[in-house]
Amino acid sequence: MDPAPTDTLMHEQPAHIILFRRVAADNAGLLAAVLDVAPLPGPSARATRTVLSTANGVHARVYRSLGVAVATLTPGEITRLRALDEVVAVLPNEERHLPGDLWEGVRPGIQIEPPEDQAEDTDGEAPAEDTLAQIGLYPGPGVPTGRGVKVAVLDTGVDLAHPDLTVLPGNAVSFVASEPGAQDEHGHGTHCAGVVAGRAQPAGGRRYGVAPEVTLLVAKVLDRSGRGTDDQIIDAIDWATDQGAEVLSMSLGSARPAGSPPSVRYEVIARRLLEQGVLLVAAAGNESLRPEAVAPVGNPAACASVLAVGAVDGRDRIARFSCGDVDGLGAVDVVAPGVGVLSAWPGGGTRRLSGTSMATPHVAGLAALHAQANAGLSGRALWDRLLASARPVPGLAPSDGGAGVAQAPQAEEAAPGNA
Repeated sequence: MDPAPTDTLMHEQPAHIILFRRVAADNAGLLAAVLDVAPLPGPSARATRTVLSTANGVHARVYRSLGVAVATLTPGEITRLRALDEVVAVLPNEERHLPGDLWEGVRPGIQIEPPEDQAEDTDGEAPAEDTLAQIGLYPGPGVPTGRGVKVAVLDTGVDLAHPDLTVLPGNAVSFVASEPGAQDEHGHGTHCAGVVAGRAQPAGGRRYGVAPEVTLLVAKVLDRSGRGTDDQIIDAIDWATDQGAEVLSMSLGSARPAGSPPSVRYEVIARRLLEQGVLLVAAAGNESLRPEAVAPVGNPAACASVLAVGAVDGRDRIARFSCGDVDGLGAVDVVAPGVGVLSAWPGGGTRRLSGTSMATPHVAGLAALHAQANAGLSGRALWDRLLASARPVPGLAPSDGGAGVAQAPQAEEAAPGNA
């Protein structure tokens, strides 16, 4: 039986995703029997993951707490698995990417904006000049900072040396075979991490981080071009939850044609995460071109168990690129600042970006503040608190803005007895 070190697993590309009906200890044995292989001792380096001996050129991995597996299957093996009552679905391993093809810079509303001192309104949209005030966060004594809460950002990595970010050893991991280090070679991940956890007193003087004292976990699941696959994302989700993450921030996905159902793989995973007290927050997508066209919320944000985040500009107006609920199959749950948002950028400085990608980490950071302010608040209860505390905006339709602009805990929530 050949060993399968973790770095070897990274370079294997499984072709299929397997969804089990239950989170059960015997899922690994079931898949091992179909593939006629055995579990390998040791190589998973993770209590929640079982690695199987090579089958069809790939070590299958079973994520026991998620009830999901990845493998490369023959047609006969697919047929056998689909015939089992314990299996919900066998699906292809698909690609996900940054919302709206950000890396190409071709979509209106999501290109890299000018530096702070050059930012201006673009096509009538107002950059978010004070994102913290817009989300009801006024730093001061007794205000939650996210201390004691773990938030994972699944993206393109992070600038490990950025002066505004604290990433502890072992808390940044790459799941991209071609880029084994977690260092961000794109910029998007650093920007999102900065929105969540930028220091309270950043090098540039202007605070932009929502929860500066969270324990930041970073999973690189997208390469320098902003692309990744489901198996990488699933492995990262399993790693982050194994590390104790209470909130997962995913500014990534794929467009969903109107009328098509949300992703079953992410719905199954997100629902099970909620049951385990973990909240998955995702970007609604940037495919709209308002007012001419509104695109449906993409995957995985369209899933009922994923908190979908849309974007507004600095005046609480829906961003022209922000996707909406156009078919009743993918709702926007809340919105947050997403136009001209200032945050960290590789090399130690800051830059402004626009997109639902920027709105999403605002909500992830706010989730951490609510979790700190209300001990024991997690999963579905944390979701409900975010929606109940959102600030309604007159004229902002629920199909575009959900419950409204996500808000920080109020002073009475942050009282010492609740922290």
